Amino acid sequence: MTRRFRRTDPEQDLQHWFEVGDDGRVLRQISFRGGGPAALVAAAPAEREEVRQVGGGLAVQLYEVVYGTAWPGPVVEPADAVPVTELEFTLAWGRARSHRQCDVRHDSGPVPVGARLPGTFAVSPWAPGATGVLVDLGLSVPGFVDALILLRAECPWPPEGTPAVFEVIDIRVGNSACQLRLRPTATPAPGEPWPSPAPR
Repeated sequence: MTRRFRRTDPEQDLQHWFEVGDDGRVLRQISFRGGGPAALVAAAPAEREEVRQVGGGLAVQLYEVVYGTAWPGPVVEPADAVPVTELEFTLAWGRARSHRQCDVRHDSGPVPVGARLPGTFAVSPWAPGATGVLVDLGLSVPGFVDALILLRAECPWPPEGTPAVFEVIDIRVGNSACQLRLRPTATPAPGEPWPSPAPR
């Protein structure tokens, strides 16, 4: 049976919300500084493991940068814990996830926002000009350049294998995936070509 409760750690000025299974292991955890809205943790161990399956250790590190780290073992419900309904937990989870994704600058960890990385534009499963372009960074997680960045630069669509240096502008983790959002540090002038694609 799933249980949900919250408890306060006055020494750390934290409020922890736990959703736990029959064995007491954490299914989802939220930790708010001073009761909210600033969330330090909004993590689910099962989601973290799904991310590991697709992106290895680097994806796990990026997951923890974005969502924090949930309590690793069984959690004992203290006597002063406050029961939480499923709806209350769901609403708090949504607030915490939104804060961690949108309001926190992820400028720590192995690939922080602002880092510059060399890479090559890769084959994307959609047509040129639509959605964006995947980027091979030589890492276990892919990069992605949004189409709007390239369209605003009025540059030609980069062919597969085109080398460039990219700045990390966001880290997206969720739905069993991990992706570094990028922008090229330089684009060709309108009408000018990109550097020659790397030889195959």
